[in-house]
Amino acid sequence: MRKSLRVLILEDSPDDAELLTIALQQGGYDLIYERVDNAIAMTKALKMQPWDIVLADYSMPHLNVFSALRLLRERELDVPFIIISGKVSEEIVVAAMKAGAHDCMLKDKLTRLIPVIDRELKEAELRAERRQAIAKLEYLTLYDNLTGLPNTNLFLEHLTQLIKQRQTAAICNVIPLHCSPDKSDYLDSPPGLENQPTGGFAILYLDLDRYQIIKYSLGHVLADQLVAATARRLKNCLGNDIEIARIGADEFAILLPNIQEVSEAIAVADRIHQAMEAPFHLSDRPMVFSSASIGIVMSHIGYQTPEKFLTAADTAMHHAKLQGQGKTALFEPQMQSSAIESLQLQVDLQNAIQLENLHLNYQPIVCLKTGELKGFEALVRWKHPRLGMIPPNKFIHIAEETGLIIPLGKWVLAEVCRQLNLWQKKFPIAESMTISVNLSAIQLADPDWLLQIDDFLAGYALKGANLKLEITESVLMENAGRATAILEQLKAKQIQVSIDDFGTGYSSLSYLHYLPIDTLKIDRSFVSNMEVQPKNATLVKSIVTLAHSLGLDVIAEGVETPKQMAILRSLGCEYGQGYLFSRPMDPEAIDFLLNNLPDQSQQWQKSS
Repeated sequence: MRKSLRVLILEDSPDDAELLTIALQQGGYDLIYERVDNAIAMTKALKMQPWDIVLADYSMPHLNVFSALRLLRERELDVPFIIISGKVSEEIVVAAMKAGAHDCMLKDKLTRLIPVIDRELKEAELRAERRQAIAKLEYLTLYDNLTGLPNTNLFLEHLTQLIKQRQTAAICNVIPLHCSPDKSDYLDSPPGLENQPTGGFAILYLDLDRYQIIKYSLGHVLADQLVAATARRLKNCLGNDIEIARIGADEFAILLPNIQEVSEAIAVADRIHQAMEAPFHLSDRPMVFSSASIGIVMSHIGYQTPEKFLTAADTAMHHAKLQGQGKTALFEPQMQSSAIESLQLQVDLQNAIQLENLHLNYQPIVCLKTGELKGFEALVRWKHPRLGMIPPNKFIHIAEETGLIIPLGKWVLAEVCRQLNLWQKKFPIAESMTISVNLSAIQLADPDWLLQIDDFLAGYALKGANLKLEITESVLMENAGRATAILEQLKAKQIQVSIDDFGTGYSSLSYLHYLPIDTLKIDRSFVSNMEVQPKNATLVKSIVTLAHSLGLDVIAEGVETPKQMAILRSLGCEYGQGYLFSRPMDPEAIDFLLNNLPDQSQQWQKSS
């Protein structure tokens, strides 16, 4: 099989050039070639097309080997260069090889020509592959492979340049006649940075709020798709003049040059929050939602290193997370100590789980019509040895972010079963009670979770009907396929399932028709102020009607007044839970309640 070859021949003799082409054709090559004999013609030929090899006479009136090699170097071309000359000294050959020639042969000994060309073409191919590998390696050291965005290394380089520019500008303000910024500071700058005034800047540090839940419940592939989709959305939102970098699994840094006021940075954060409100459409998923927490640090904080700026923005982002999902926080120096405390809290939580230094409280769930005790919801509590009671909203999100929710959930389930077994031995009414346990998306994705339930129920001689699992609707929507299979297995064990905080998530009512669920739990935000806001009562009535049409019962959370209880009862809501009946209680208080249950039930019935 003949091979094509593009040959640039540097030769002032047409006859000698023809002899070379004949030798190449006899050697099995189909040629595209051009003969040139001066620098201008060679320059034009190099611009016209790429060449596979250059065959050059040593010396011509208007071009020599060293000039030709210099033209190749100027254009950074790595093309095999073979000298073919009538006569040439050994010293010149050595000098030419040092200048970049690859081989040398005499015109009257062309028997080596084809083997030499074959060898040099192969070596050129290997060099090209090596350059590609090095280029890819260099790319990966500066850019993120998943999103194509700059990575931490490149972001810090660009931030360093911006800091240097500000420092140079400050010197210029003091000694204007002797100051000239170093142009090298602008090399490889992010888009537009070299043209930006050397004013203030801001860094935004963004973290996806639901990344861990999505990763553990839907898998790493979809989590990666979410990250890539977020990168595209950020670029569409912010444009090409603002640098965005991926600096962690689900974390992005945004560099805003020429920012003078905090309000300007907050306005950019608000644009991002607005852009993140729309659902992400990923493969095989109808929709996935995730807001973002954003931390901001301004340049006037005065740090001298890029790492300190980035750490400060990261710290502010974690403070934003403490406010809830989709929030923004501006860095303040005192946050550093809070960040250290948060890290210590994570370590302490891990120890508390391992040493079982947590405890459960139980809040009664009451039949609104009869006042009868239906069961309890188990609520985990943590009394820190130094900090006292830690609210669940301070440590549950830490457990979910770090994966500690798996051992925490296992401990909660085991403790619920152990405690219910004790109550059933002491109080006959406990045989028919159910205890509700909250379940996170990460637990739902745990392959050992169903086996643990079987072990705990069997180990404490409990029925599946004694257990009810509470799952939020957003978790079910994003895990519909896996959730359906798991819920059907729970149904087979007679374990009940309720949708927690119904109406507050991203609702898709169609899933209610096919998911094997038993209860809708109305969020307290709908129950509060029903007496003075008719809209709340209308929403509750709609939820109750929907539930009953699907054969589900309803529990209202946050029932705090007799009026609320009366309205709920009139709307057909079966059960209530809230401070009107009882605050969450420890097991000893529940013992007292169960001992006095008939009187307590009558009191609850009369509450309205």
